[in-house]
Amino acid sequence: MLEAGVASPISISTDESRRTTVPQQQQAPIAASIPQQQAITKALEKVITAINQADVSEQEKNEARSLLRKLLGSKAAARVLGAGAQSLVAKYFAG
Repeated sequence: MLEAGVASPISISTDESRRTTVPQQQQAPIAASIPQQQAITKALEKVITAINQADVSEQEKNEARSLLRKLLGSKAAARVLGAGAQSLVAKYFAG
């Protein structure tokens, strides 16, 4: 238990000499992935629109929507699309 005004009996320090860095060529291309995420998100919006406008039964549309919702809820989609996956679910599948 820590008490105010009393020094901790354990000293914590950081050894700066042991820090590592990742060479530039091995770093994840975060900035490059954002346009890709946006392009994939837009493409998925087109798929959702196409499903909604398809000349098939409502049951078939619901099945396709269910599969897409499952895909968007997956960890893989979250990693590929980032916040785009959640925004698509909120926009098209909430309620």
